[in-house]
Amino acid sequence: MTTLARAMEALASDDAQLRQQAALVLGTVDTSSVQERLVWAMASEPDPFVRETLVWAVVAQPVAATPVLVAALQGDLPREPVLHALSKIGDPTTVGAILPHAASTDPVVAAKAWWALGRIATDEGLTVLLAHLGSDKAELRHGLTRALLQYGAAAIDPLGRALAHDDAAVRSHAAEVLVAFADPSRYGTVERRTGQDFSARAAEVLRTATAPEVDGALLLATVTDDRPGLTQAAQQLRDQRG
Repeated sequence: MTTLARAMEALASDDAQLRQQAALVLGTVDTSSVQERLVWAMASEPDPFVRETLVWAVVAQPVAATPVLVAALQGDLPREPVLHALSKIGDPTTVGAILPHAASTDPVVAAKAWWALGRIATDEGLTVLLAHLGSDKAELRHGLTRALLQYGAAAIDPLGRALAHDDAAVRSHAAEVLVAFADPSRYGTVERRTGQDFSARAAEVLRTATAPEVDGALLLATVTDDRPGLTQAAQQLRDQRG
């Protein structure tokens, strides 16, 4: 029996430790021939630590894994681990398959789809993410903010335009994201790759914005946030806005 066959067989064990060992092996061998079975095992794995290792094993073969993961989004498998794997691969051709799940009624699935869209960072994905600004649920707001931060500079001007939205909840959320962008220690997907810094542009948008929600977001950041870079940036902007 080959190493691949033994590892795949071990994934059926009731022992999570044995499944974890098998997953580690599968991340080091060519699994192209068993991708459908491996994706099924990943999505169905009950142990979160083993599941994360299986995600790593799946994305180690991105060319083979991508079409299988896209197909899995149309089936009955749990969506969250599949979207998680797609976010790690970051293939722009998968955005069309991810987009429908951004509107999922399951907040966990929706947040994972948002994260995947943020990691891939296409214009189409940004438009969809911006349409979800303004949730009254803190967990969803946080998830969307994290996703938008991945876009870096590309999201700043659209968020600035959202400060003029008719809905105060949308304006408030856009202001929160822009305040997070103003932290010079933050970087989006593109900025991490290129070394660019978008915080100055975000600060300029906030400095000149007329929406009253900006002041509320700045105050919230200075009072409740524990990140020194963001707190300092928010306080400086408050001073500049008077």
